[in-house]
Amino acid sequence: MYLYRPHIASKYIDFIQSRTRLKVIYYGHDLHFLRERREYELTGNLEHKESSEYWKTIELSLMHKADMSYYPSEVECAAIRRIDKTIPVKAITAYLWDEFPGDEAGQTDVSAADAGQAGASAAEAGHSAADYEKREGLLFVGGFAHPPNVDAVLWFVKEIWPKVREGVPCFYVVGSRAPQEILELNDPENGIIIKGFVSDEELRSLYNTCRIVTVPLRYGAGVKGKVVEALYYGAPVVTTSVGAEGIPEASSVMRIADDAEIFSEEILKLYGDTSALAEMQNAAEQYIRRHFSMENAWNVIKEDFR
Repeated sequence: MYLYRPHIASKYIDFIQSRTRLKVIYYGHDLHFLRERREYELTGNLEHKESSEYWKTIELSLMHKADMSYYPSEVECAAIRRIDKTIPVKAITAYLWDEFPGDEAGQTDVSAADAGQAGASAAEAGHSAADYEKREGLLFVGGFAHPPNVDAVLWFVKEIWPKVREGVPCFYVVGSRAPQEILELNDPENGIIIKGFVSDEELRSLYNTCRIVTVPLRYGAGVKGKVVEALYYGAPVVTTSVGAEGIPEASSVMRIADDAEIFSEEILKLYGDTSALAEMQNAAEQYIRRHFSMENAWNVIKEDFR
């Protein structure tokens, strides 16, 4: 029995274990208590401190009851082991593909070895600086029902955009449920374009026509899907240590900076260096094949399903 989401799993785990002999595996998308604690440390809002303590009790209780718990990265696993070494937990990526951009039509079921060969082929074909001469602008992607995304865009527009505006023509913001404070940032004359929800087709187009994806997260927990998705599409990424958290060898495929001044400098240096952007795209495509194939994930968890 595979359970996930602490507020859902906690309703059913006792029922399942008291009435069946099934093995129970719990999947935590992130550590809720860690995310809430970080927001408290950033804002000083005591509600987040109380929420962190509440979720810590719920999540640890679930992990103690489950036969095995999975989290998207070793970051969460290490945090759990620091609290209690007896909890059985392992890292398994939440993002998996058996097809990749650039694959030949119909290619599926990429094994680890095949992924490596495909990555080498992609490197040989390569992307050039000329590809990036045709691109423009920065892109942010993230649903605004998630508070860290609201904070990220507000921080970016206030602290970073004024520093990069002269060298960058536009900043696209994509994400559903944008609150009024985000919608009010829309200012095409100043290069800020709040697009809100877009179709999958338009999102792919934006990944393929913007020069850089920015992920200026200041708090959160776990592996960020928006970062992995950007790498999947080969996008050069500039993010923070929070955005890069839990992604193996993150510094090899993206630029990471927490200070607004340094973040701005990284964007400007990259934006004008189309050769570096093309190299980052090639590296990202190989990276995704190595770390996010179905075969690699199955090798991690197969013993738990025997």
